[in-house]
Amino acid sequence: MSLNILVVEDEPKVQRFIRQALEQSGMTVETLESLDDLDSHLERTKFDVLILDRLVGKRDSLSLLSRIKKIHLSLKVLVLSALGEVEDRVSGLELGADDYLPKPFHVSELIARVRNISRRNTESEKSDTLLQYLDLEIRFDTQEVKRSGKVLSLTAKEFKLLTLMARWPKKIFSRSDLLDRVWGLNLDPGTNVVEVTLNRLRTKVDEGNAISLIHTRRGSGYWFGENKEND
Repeated sequence: MSLNILVVEDEPKVQRFIRQALEQSGMTVETLESLDDLDSHLERTKFDVLILDRLVGKRDSLSLLSRIKKIHLSLKVLVLSALGEVEDRVSGLELGADDYLPKPFHVSELIARVRNISRRNTESEKSDTLLQYLDLEIRFDTQEVKRSGKVLSLTAKEFKLLTLMARWPKKIFSRSDLLDRVWGLNLDPGTNVVEVTLNRLRTKVDEGNAISLIHTRRGSGYWFGENKEND
């Protein structure tokens, strides 16, 4: 089945380059030169992947990313940017991008990354809409999370991390597992984004509750569930 791709890129030469490369790979491609019509395109057509230039005109498209991902739950987003430092990539991934590709890039890598994220089934895309564990509730249709009846405010990556771990109680996830399944394979392996995000998530989920649900297994990784032993 052909992938349906939407490309938002304001540089005509780069836009044509991307479009031709994807179409030659058998994909169906639509293009936009601004962010003005993005919402209407996403409402009208079901796209598999959105390729989103980070700076479109004078606007930073990352400001729209969280809202887009909340509305279009199955849409994968690949951000392109000349801002390719680790901090730039982490900020894009934290806001919900499925991948982040710095410019300049090779066309074969772009195609490979588009195909990779289109195949990636995140745990929040399964057909059921509610996961409950003790007093924790996760709604996949609205991405709402509650603990003891209190709504928790989670970022897109915190939500992905929590839903992945909550679907597999007691399973040990290594740091590399989480980098792969939540952030993709393209981060600097030396980054501390897993530890920072998990500690922030642990504070939001467990603080003020008698039972902790997010745990560290020293030397192994991280796990979710009711703790019957010391971390």
